Amino acid sequence: MYQLGDKMLEVRELLIKAFATAWACGSREVDRDTYITSSINVIDSIQIQPEMIYAEEGQGLTDGEELDHLADLVRADGAWVYYGVPAENFFLVTWMPDEAAADAKVADLRAEGDCVACRVDLTQQWQFG
Repeated sequence: MYQLGDKMLEVRELLIKAFATAWACGSREVDRDTYITSSINVIDSIQIQPEMIYAEEGQGLTDGEELDHLADLVRADGAWVYYGVPAENFFLVTWMPDEAAADAKVADLRAEGDCVACRVDLTQQWQFG
């Protein structure tokens, strides 16, 4: 489990934190846990690099299939930006060197419109129940 100040965190945990942050920045049409669960379940494919995660959404994986590399580690220094375009069924989470750079990137992405863009709050936890 990631603790603030850790140098690395698991891809799975970063995605949960990114989805929780996106939910908080969005319309909140469904409850938080449903949003996180459904966001994970609709991932068809995922590409993971040390400073970027790109995923395409669709019907999700079939029963018994699992996404690869969710236990891989990515850096936890700097800041992460979540960028999703619901109409195009994709999202990416990209690393930035600091919060100021991340906030500038979020502003640029939001200016393009029709997207969800936010700096990932690494303090977010998945609240079961």
